[in-house]
Amino acid sequence: MQMNIYIPKDRADLLAALERAAKRTGRPKNELVLEALGRYLDEMEKTVELGRFHLGPVKLGTRDGLYRGRLE
Repeated sequence: MQMNIYIPKDRADLLAALERAAKRTGRPKNELVLEALGRYLDEMEKTVELGRFHLGPVKLGTRDGLYRGRLE
């Protein structure tokens, strides 16, 4: 599957940063974009929206994070 992404001129710095990262890591730009998109979407799935009482994104914690240090 192919997907083209338009990057406006006012976001040229983003494209330049992507090109620098690709050179620095020796990885293709599309691979870096797919990795970043995957991480972003994973984070989005961890947030919960609260409707009209919404105060912003809420990150759900883990059981380990909740109880770490309490049982020691």
